[in-house]
Amino acid sequence: MESTPDAVSAAGEDEPMQPLRDEDATTTADPAADPAQAEWERTQAVDEGGELDGATATGRDPDEIPDPDDEIPAEDLPGFGAQPETQGDEPVSAELGEDGQGDLAPEDL
Repeated sequence: MESTPDAVSAAGEDEPMQPLRDEDATTTADPAADPAQAEWERTQAVDEGGELDGATATGRDPDEIPDPDDEIPAEDLPGFGAQPETQGDEPVSAELGEDGQGDLAPEDL
């Protein structure tokens, strides 16, 4: 069985090997595919007087904003409609029933 040589093999006569240094890389990333870069460019555009994106300029959490590209429709997410444990009532005003036993535990109020 042949063993692996201890010495590093040469890259070739024409091209000497050079180590990677500083910001050298074997591949370069596409800045257009970087979400942080896209956000930075939108921020710069707004600073220069550009228009805000109407869907995200509400001040809401971006995860709460319905988007047609979402994998789960917004109406299927918890918190969209009436919650089953309170039968449509607010948890604060839901009645506990006799002896505090009902749809909500006392610590849920």
